[in-house]
Amino acid sequence: MQLLLCEAVSSAEVGSVVQLSNQESRHATAALRMTSGEQVLVSDGMGRKAMGRLEVQGTSAAVVIESIIDEQLPNPLITVVQALAKGEHGELAIDLMTQVGVDAIVPWSAQRSIVQLKGDRAEKALVKWQQTARAAAKQSRRARIPVISPVHSSKELLAGLVDFDAVFLLHEQARIALASADLPAVGRICVIVGPEGGIAPQEQESLVAAGAMPVLLGPEVLRASLAGAVAVGLLASRLRWAAPPGAGMGG
Repeated sequence: MQLLLCEAVSSAEVGSVVQLSNQESRHATAALRMTSGEQVLVSDGMGRKAMGRLEVQGTSAAVVIESIIDEQLPNPLITVVQALAKGEHGELAIDLMTQVGVDAIVPWSAQRSIVQLKGDRAEKALVKWQQTARAAAKQSRRARIPVISPVHSSKELLAGLVDFDAVFLLHEQARIALASADLPAVGRICVIVGPEGGIAPQEQESLVAAGAMPVLLGPEVLRASLAGAVAVGLLASRLRWAAPPGAGMGG
């Protein structure tokens, strides 16, 4: 079933009728060519997912709720600090990480980032990243859209690392593999992905001094747009994907 987004699902009950926005209605009727009576998933993007029956009237669409699942927050949570990447690589990174299951993304203006975003450019980029995450969440049938923070400077990033229970810095010369690193059973995990030109030595020293552990993903050097998704997938395979269907969910 296709998944559509609707904030009204947050307060819906079985039997409720939730009206889709103009954008979601067009997506359902024009892009997906769905018609009345089809089964569909609808989510508020914050953990609640419902199954229902689509009702179409012209270009407007609504969903009659038939069942509801409230998904609990994953524990531990996975955050990726993604250094700003050139061109469309930044959007691609967010798309891939969202599909794999990242919980939060922090764009980072690293010293060697080719792209530097400030002011209006940073705000416009944030809106585009949020739209990308929204679309990827729908495609992957996610009940939660990852939280994307405004662009962080290195100073802001270092100050925020104290909020995590484990911080891993992806680095090609690390001696410890992320696949075998000790992971906290609960709390918050952070993975830092550097820019195309790599993390500057001074930044690396500061990050390690702040508690980041350099780790290796594998023998290949991945693009900045892919490394975060691979890291999230690796962590998810150890922390989440092995769980039996429905674990951690209630409703």
